[in-house]
Amino acid sequence: MDNFYARAVFFVSDVERARRYYTEQLGCSADWDSNDGVFQVGLFGFELILNASGEHTRARIGHGRVFIGLEGDQADTLRKHFAARDVRGTRVEWGRPTLLIKDPDGNELFFWFPNDEFSELLQ
Repeated sequence: MDNFYARAVFFVSDVERARRYYTEQLGCSADWDSNDGVFQVGLFGFELILNASGEHTRARIGHGRVFIGLEGDQADTLRKHFAARDVRGTRVEWGRPTLLIKDPDGNELFFWFPNDEFSELLQ
């Protein structure tokens, strides 16, 4: 069996604000846009779909969480990428020290760095 092609979906309150945050602040690529409130961004192979909330999904805004585990040189590449954009997060415990970055709606990106090497990215 082939591997599934899976992506997380975060619901957002303002599509244009989310687009600016993910592409301009985090430095994600704009992969595709359906032009009806759904678009995808990517960063070093990680892909995320962002979806405008509607009447039936309003309560889902800000409740997304995705985990990204990094290995070896992946961590150094991402650390340099975020440092160049002045991206800052907070340290939380989630099985081990974890870098937490929240988008403007409160959706969470959890990053595990090898050896917990992310102190320069803390707020």
